[in-house]
Amino acid sequence: MNIRNIRLLAIVTLAFAGVSCKPDRIVEKTVSVTGVAVSPVTASLEIGETLQLEATVSPADATVRDVEWSSNNEAAATVDAKGLVTAVAAGNASITVTTRDGGYSARSRITVKSKDDPEPQPNPNPEPQPQPHPGTLRTWEDTGADVPRHPTYNAVTDVKDFPRIDITWEQETQRLAEGEYTWVDGTVRFRDPKGMYKDDDDTAYETDSQVLQMRIRGRGNTSYDAEGGIKHSYKIKLAEHRKVFGMKGDKDWILLADVQDPSLLRNAVALRISRLVSMPWTPKYRAVEVYFNGNYGGCYLLVEGKEVDRENKIPITVVGPGETDGGYLLEIDNKGDYDRYFRTETFQKKIKFKEPEFGDRYNPDNSADAVAQIDYITGYVNDVERLLKERAFDPETGYQSKLDLYTFIGNYIVQELTMNVDGGMRLSTYFAKDKDTKLFMPMVWDFDLSLGNCSYIGNDFNLDYGMDGPKGWFIKIRGGSFENGDWDGSQKSYYQYLFEDPLFVAALKERWNLVKPRLDMIPDFIDKMAEYNKPAYDHNVTARKNPRAARWAYNPPDNFTSWSEAVAYMKDFYTQRLAWLDTEINKL
Repeated sequence: MNIRNIRLLAIVTLAFAGVSCKPDRIVEKTVSVTGVAVSPVTASLEIGETLQLEATVSPADATVRDVEWSSNNEAAATVDAKGLVTAVAAGNASITVTTRDGGYSARSRITVKSKDDPEPQPNPNPEPQPQPHPGTLRTWEDTGADVPRHPTYNAVTDVKDFPRIDITWEQETQRLAEGEYTWVDGTVRFRDPKGMYKDDDDTAYETDSQVLQMRIRGRGNTSYDAEGGIKHSYKIKLAEHRKVFGMKGDKDWILLADVQDPSLLRNAVALRISRLVSMPWTPKYRAVEVYFNGNYGGCYLLVEGKEVDRENKIPITVVGPGETDGGYLLEIDNKGDYDRYFRTETFQKKIKFKEPEFGDRYNPDNSADAVAQIDYITGYVNDVERLLKERAFDPETGYQSKLDLYTFIGNYIVQELTMNVDGGMRLSTYFAKDKDTKLFMPMVWDFDLSLGNCSYIGNDFNLDYGMDGPKGWFIKIRGGSFENGDWDGSQKSYYQYLFEDPLFVAALKERWNLVKPRLDMIPDFIDKMAEYNKPAYDHNVTARKNPRAARWAYNPPDNFTSWSEAVAYMKDFYTQRLAWLDTEINKL
């Protein structure tokens, strides 16, 4: 056989060998671990008792789900390879679970008490103590579990069919000072010609409210004159309670201009996130066209007013005469309007009294009831701040005895995920306390300068290079009063101390991994809302009511050539930030 034939035979043999040896299988994709949570995060045991801890590895389809358990104080409590804790002796122990893939960890704090610990003996001459209120402290429900991917509206394609509000007044509301405006009388009419916001089972839905009596005033601070003042925000007070566009009957409504937001969607997105993380109350809203004395005013977001209503809105009952331990609503806001306020001792926060009102700074209510109530709630907030700064992390005696961790975590997720410029405990931040609650955060508000819509954030807040966009901590590292020389928020505040507490970090990670699958739905929500609102958004731009979405060049976050470009930019920012936070929170 010649050399040529030998080479040909070798090639053919190798070809057949390759065919016959080709593996008939599918290579499985490896799914990496992104985090772990442990439950419960705290527990109290007596010596000899056991407790089974449960570890939840994320994602659910991770390839390697093995974990290892350890105790930092085996003299107090041990843990076996399956997470079974045994109480050994009086003391404290942190039980850590660590994933084999990625090395993610979570901790459970165990307190071991002795069965022989003597019961405290009653004082034979006790001081009179105020009687506790009936019942126990209120717990907050996980209401975000069943929120759908997006609302279901009856979409319209012609702007003349879009829901609209017609307002008439003899003179426009006047600005007196920062945050203060005159009330003027007028009328309002709500119309939804094609029933865009009508639910199929809402037989009482009004497509036309007819003309209603109302009062109206301006609202907002710097946003009121933003973009040359071409579009203002307002507060409306109807003469009587009225159900509007399918939302619950109410007197107070807010018209948000969103003039600084070229997407017109940031407030809606943040309020959707608020629902998904189960904040105690999230105001309902509708996109609407607004006309003033027959002249087009722009596309607005009509939002429920921020009112106290234990069953339907901010869930407190305002403290009554002769009481101090009751319902209070407070707002952190460093603006200089007429609201009465106090300055906290530790973090120097300017906190306004919203409910009860206690008058204003020029006409204060200094009655005995008012003085006692102001002293009570001022002292309560000062105690919270003092315990945080002292790093009093014991759940029974420290800051958690006065502060509701669940709602502070919910607020943190909303503010950090949106990278909200005004969300660092300086503006539009609400505290509440009721007779059966600790200090809690009832709601979130004001997100026009969020999700990348702020070109100066890196410079003003002294953020590291590259950390002023989708990647980088913000609320976690920026606190302070933003006054008295602390303009970059570098002085520590609530969240900076909370992040020093291992229990807070563990609870945050647990909550994050619970709500993360819900947060994955937000891009679909953005797409659907842009589709629903397209006729009104187009009209808003052509009428020059959205200058940031009608400029000469695509140069985000300040300049866009269309509102759809602005929406796409915001959606991409959100998607990247969600992925970054998912990794970083689970590394904590």
